[in-house]
Amino acid sequence: MRMSWLFGRGNVRAPWIVALLVLLNALLLRAVDPPEISRLRDLAFDGYQRILPRTYNPEVPVRIVDIDEEALAEFGQWPWPRTVVARLVDKLAEQGALSIAFDVVFAEPDRSSISRMVRDLVAYTDPETVQKLAAAVQDNDQVLADAMSHANVVLGFGFDLKGGTTPPKQRHGVAFAGDNPMEYLPVQQGVVKAIPILEAAAKGNGSVNTDIDSVVIRRVPMLFRLAGQEGVFPALSIEAMRVAQDAKTYVVKSSGANREEAFGVHSGIVAVKTGDIEVPTDARGRMALYDTGHEPERYVSAAAVIKGTAKNKIENHVVFVGTSAIGLKDLRNTPTEEAVPGVEVHAQLAEQMLEQVFLARPDFADGLEFVYLAVIGLMFVILLPRLSAARMAMVALIFIAVGVAVPWFAFTEQRLLFDPIYPPLTLFAIYVSGTALAFMREERERAAIRGAFGLYLSPDLVERLARQPELLQLGGEQREITVMFTDVRGFTRISEQFDPPGLTRFMNRFLTPMTDVVMRNRGTIDKYMGDAIMAFWNAPLAIDGHAARACETALAMHAQLRTLNEDWRKEAEAEGREHIPVKIGIGLNSGNASVGNFGSTQRFTYSCLGDEVNLASRLEGQCKTYRVEIIIGDNTRQLVPDMAAIELDSVMVKGKTEPERIWALIGGPEVVRDPAYADLVKAQSAFLDQYRAGGFAEALDLLPACEALADAVGWQQGYYEMMRERVDSLIDDSPPEWTGVYVAKEK
Repeated sequence: MRMSWLFGRGNVRAPWIVALLVLLNALLLRAVDPPEISRLRDLAFDGYQRILPRTYNPEVPVRIVDIDEEALAEFGQWPWPRTVVARLVDKLAEQGALSIAFDVVFAEPDRSSISRMVRDLVAYTDPETVQKLAAAVQDNDQVLADAMSHANVVLGFGFDLKGGTTPPKQRHGVAFAGDNPMEYLPVQQGVVKAIPILEAAAKGNGSVNTDIDSVVIRRVPMLFRLAGQEGVFPALSIEAMRVAQDAKTYVVKSSGANREEAFGVHSGIVAVKTGDIEVPTDARGRMALYDTGHEPERYVSAAAVIKGTAKNKIENHVVFVGTSAIGLKDLRNTPTEEAVPGVEVHAQLAEQMLEQVFLARPDFADGLEFVYLAVIGLMFVILLPRLSAARMAMVALIFIAVGVAVPWFAFTEQRLLFDPIYPPLTLFAIYVSGTALAFMREERERAAIRGAFGLYLSPDLVERLARQPELLQLGGEQREITVMFTDVRGFTRISEQFDPPGLTRFMNRFLTPMTDVVMRNRGTIDKYMGDAIMAFWNAPLAIDGHAARACETALAMHAQLRTLNEDWRKEAEAEGREHIPVKIGIGLNSGNASVGNFGSTQRFTYSCLGDEVNLASRLEGQCKTYRVEIIIGDNTRQLVPDMAAIELDSVMVKGKTEPERIWALIGGPEVVRDPAYADLVKAQSAFLDQYRAGGFAEALDLLPACEALADAVGWQQGYYEMMRERVDSLIDDSPPEWTGVYVAKEK
């Protein structure tokens, strides 16, 4: 195809078209946000901190006890005998340290311990003598453990691919507010931790790892996960603050928590709180380091502590024990410094927590930057062919200056981080590309324009396998879950109204909102079977109150269906065809099942198997028999005492050898509070007592009262009509051995 249309009327169209392409490509690149763009942003934020670092306040009660050159000269090379470390702990405790956090991993027993060294004498003397010598001298590790037991010590552990899988001892509880944050926390594959005798004596355990993604320490995870282990493991800095406050729990706030706007989006972790200290984080639970630069005043030599000359710098302080000695190579790069002691990062984070001075990149930053770039960039595209070069240069200069000045103002005034690089660079690129083409008056053809752009989707944040690809293997685990089966009643008749495309649209309109209801209540969609849905709760991630969530989902699905039926009725009337109301039956059951990846090594799916799963399917089938909308098993009923449910019968379903008590779910706690509900429960119990005892005539007499009470609570279904028919038939043809159990004839 000839491209002369691109340059119609000389050079009028070409500049804005090329500028538009530059803008679209820039927007696409920004939406994808590859690591190169992220690094560019980080470099800009590093520059901010170098220009205006956090002001160091020596009054903030955080100190670093430094194993420096003076201390090494006094007590020998590192590692010191644990007896020396014990003296250090004793001195810090005596001098009033609130907590003592070691940026050191005591991963091996003390080789210098005399009790260990004498064992080597076994080759030169008799075992009895060696045993007496070993018993006569206390083990160095025991000495340190004894010292630690009388102090608020936080031990360090380190994550390492070559480490073990035994988790560090957890001295804390964890509570979640909002969405489950577990999927956002960084997952580590191995850990190196302190020896058991020391770990048992410590008051806390914290990770000495800092940034896991970059050679420059910019963000430090406050909490970690260890592959294959439950629970979370804190960073050394926040664990030191927990122990200093004698707090017992971490509260992890996520999107959807109280006062945390999520706008329907699972945007990740918002903050981590322990005691009175709350730390805002990014979506992955990382706290941003606001660097002061290296400040010698925050350091105290370990030699001075042991000599007792530094009490005024220790009393009522949170203390981090680490090293600045060059030979020990514990050095890190920060936004303002190169090769600072790693312990200083933990100390600075603790200072920020106490001062409540944080850097934050708001959740809306990416969206706001994208919109700003799109709006101003489009304005550039529109103005390019309409303004002279001089005026366009002035407009470009103003908006590029705004793109640089506003982020700087946000940083200096609010400590908020907005990108000062990518939007101004993109606007500059738009201006330069458009302006350059405006001077190419003789050009008539150019390279073909990219016709389409790739579509990029954000990863599914509640999808476990995406976070843990190592779980992609066959196998399952036993777990208590609640299973749901749904099915459309009379689907064949409904489907006859539509041609294949129309039926597809209908099913999409039905399944999409039903699926949304399940997902909102944190259910896992197992599969779609034609018009049926199978879902379950409490796997792959644990869900508190999974049975109640499943019941709430079932009630919400029927509420949603009433809205859909009203829409379909109006459409049918407008099209002049019969409206067939869509009705669904829902079966719920709770119990232990095997959940995991099932299938073959070539193809498998995450699903659940077991007798309780099969029972849920059978209960859904009984909705048709008992003419009710939702049936729950007895296990589920025991887990949801606050939900309104009416016992229907004892049934022997297909494939079971024992009868199952089944219940109709009729509402939530609001129905339970209705006095008519309590009367209905009593009346239903009296009816079932007569029915099961074989008093069919008496049971029949009780049905009108039950129906009236059911109407009073708004439960208007065909159950009592069905039971009247069944009781009538039992009166006419009473079985010789009536047990009160109905044997289901259909699945």
